[in-house]
Amino acid sequence: LSTDAGMNLRAVRQVYGGGHVLALPRSMAMADVEELARKLAERADVEYAEPDRQMFATLVPTDTQFPQQWDMRESAVAPGGASLLDAWDITTGSPNLVMAVVDTGVLPHRDFGGRLLPGYDFISNAVKSNDGGGRDNNASDPGDWLTTSEAASMRTTARSSSWHGTHVAGTMGASGNSGQGIAGINWQSLILPVRALGKGGGSSSDIADAIAWASGAPVAGVPNNPTPARVINLSLGGSGACSRTTQAAIDAALERQAVVVV
Repeated sequence: LSTDAGMNLRAVRQVYGGGHVLALPRSMAMADVEELARKLAERADVEYAEPDRQMFATLVPTDTQFPQQWDMRESAVAPGGASLLDAWDITTGSPNLVMAVVDTGVLPHRDFGGRLLPGYDFISNAVKSNDGGGRDNNASDPGDWLTTSEAASMRTTARSSSWHGTHVAGTMGASGNSGQGIAGINWQSLILPVRALGKGGGSSSDIADAIAWASGAPVAGVPNNPTPARVINLSLGGSGACSRTTQAAIDAALERQAVVVV
């Protein structure tokens, strides 16, 4: 084998199944090791030859509710899973990146690890806003419940508050490996709450302003965003095609190198 390899191969041990581990005389690039294995496998008395690859422990977060987070698992284990156990070995996020959550607003939570930015409330309708006024610099979520009478006027059904924006922000950015709560996708980046949904949802014009502002584009009557987002998430939807107003806002965000996820 050493003659065919053109170098001195040293026998190390036998392994399960009858294979033998051989040591190389020096460190080699993986491509060269693979080529050497192919060369040795051409021998009639060699069943197979392959590199003895290094493996590493994968990052499994210690968060208490992570075992229930099927959507974070490998798709082979949980169909539809995001395979984040593999992704977290590459990165858990960048502290220099801002993720905008265009939603119902976000409540403070210890799992955000101090990464929640002030944000802005873009709901122009005071009734839908449910916080005593229209647009303001408070992107917290006061609740979006609907009473029976409110639901009837909006042609929908009564319901309790969803706290949807906080849920989405947690999925995106809850601190992982913290020994508590859940693990979000990104454990390091800043979270920018941009409120556009209230009682009965939100208007496409408010949502469009929220998208543009989140990316750093100027919006009339609103202070400029001091922390433009690189990622803008909208876990929302409705009927009809994308309006020109919404498309213009998305185009503005794309021009500023933001990724818009809807």
